[in-house]
Amino acid sequence: MQLKDIEYVRAIAAEGSFSAAAAKCFISQPALSLAVKRLEQELGVILFDRSTNSVKLSSAGELFLSEGENILRLSSQLKERMMHIALLKRGNIRMGISTFYSSYYLIKILPSFYRLHPGVHIDIVEGNSLSLEEMALKDEVDFSLIPFPLRYEDALEYQILQQEQILFAIPSSSPLRARLKTSFSSDFPFIDLADARNEPFIFLKPSQRFYQTGLDFCRQSGFTPNILYELTNWDAISMLIGGGMGVGFVSELVTHRINQNAHSPIYCHLLNHTATRPYAVAYKKHKQFSPEARDFIDFLPYLLRN
Repeated sequence: MQLKDIEYVRAIAAEGSFSAAAAKCFISQPALSLAVKRLEQELGVILFDRSTNSVKLSSAGELFLSEGENILRLSSQLKERMMHIALLKRGNIRMGISTFYSSYYLIKILPSFYRLHPGVHIDIVEGNSLSLEEMALKDEVDFSLIPFPLRYEDALEYQILQQEQILFAIPSSSPLRARLKTSFSSDFPFIDLADARNEPFIFLKPSQRFYQTGLDFCRQSGFTPNILYELTNWDAISMLIGGGMGVGFVSELVTHRINQNAHSPIYCHLLNHTATRPYAVAYKKHKQFSPEARDFIDFLPYLLRN
């Protein structure tokens, strides 16, 4: 018995005649009849009731087709998985990530994944968070690594990888330093955001994902920030704050480079604010992944923690 035998039985059952099924299967009617007869002899059962004008499945034929459909489905899935593997050998995993996060996370992700799948090439596509969402929706990338909030949350599926801490930075020479509250349970002191109400702020641009969240933090503390500069990158914001140009919010990631800058700012936790946001891998709903791409996604939380 071969897969085409199951396809023949399915076609005959659907069309109700050997002649129509033969045309659908691009085979002559005598050849189709012979193929079915041989199959029945091999199985030792009668698959079709030929006593009426229309050809109908026998009870054995119904069972055969029911189980045969499962075999055809599994065969199709197997072919699809093999095709994915063949494509992966040519480098068809495409991952979206922003320039800021790529500078911190790729060194954690790529070497470890390469050791698991040395033959798989990953095409890195960089962009801002909104464009990365849109690329995932349009299947221009397999998945994107994006901080929350998601603009197209209803159209995407996602898995939260970790919670990103948002810190507040002040110049090391700032008078605010005297108002900081130390903590024995944290590497960073705490600051009451209201104490910074009269300071010049350096903010992410309105097009950036955190802009509105930063405004909300300030307004919840009773003031609207005086924004001196707007930038697109938290590294640049941290450097300007370290140079005494103002205060502002930064990702905890920038603290990983403290020793690389002699004029680093003082980083603080925010009092009375839950200053975290999810960082997730997002992809189009019902996306079908290759085994290697699924492995990549499944390993991401572990890779980012190490």
